[in-house]
Amino acid sequence: MENKLKKVLLVDDSQSTNFFNKMIIERTNVSENVGIAKNGSEALEYLQSGAVPEVIFLDINMPVMNGWEFIAEYQKLEEEYKGAIIILMIGAELNHEERKLAESIPEIRGFREKMLTKEVVFDIVDKYFSYSVPELYAKKAI
Repeated sequence: MENKLKKVLLVDDSQSTNFFNKMIIERTNVSENVGIAKNGSEALEYLQSGAVPEVIFLDINMPVMNGWEFIAEYQKLEEEYKGAIIILMIGAELNHEERKLAESIPEIRGFREKMLTKEVVFDIVDKYFSYSVPELYAKKAI
């Protein structure tokens, strides 16, 4: 695939979830690099190191710094560390108050199940990026 995302960042404290989601993203061949942060604090360090991903899959419930705390700190970052990142929350279903809160935060672009699928990854690339979708869908048989 000629057009790929440069970086995707998985932010989740579950080693098995990160392993599985990284494998799915790698099998779809949509990104050159998949980074992993075990909490919001590590994710902020990742961004401040100059590694700006196009997509962040952000878990809600994590130790040290959870997804909500990460978003609050992310909003304070200089633009050079944010780029045009698509942040998608992943995890269990949000309750009504959490959903309303998330919908009020412009940086959060959507919600996905915690365990990604190839179809979800392709749909995200199709929805948010102008890459060659027919080429991507040809890879679905992976």
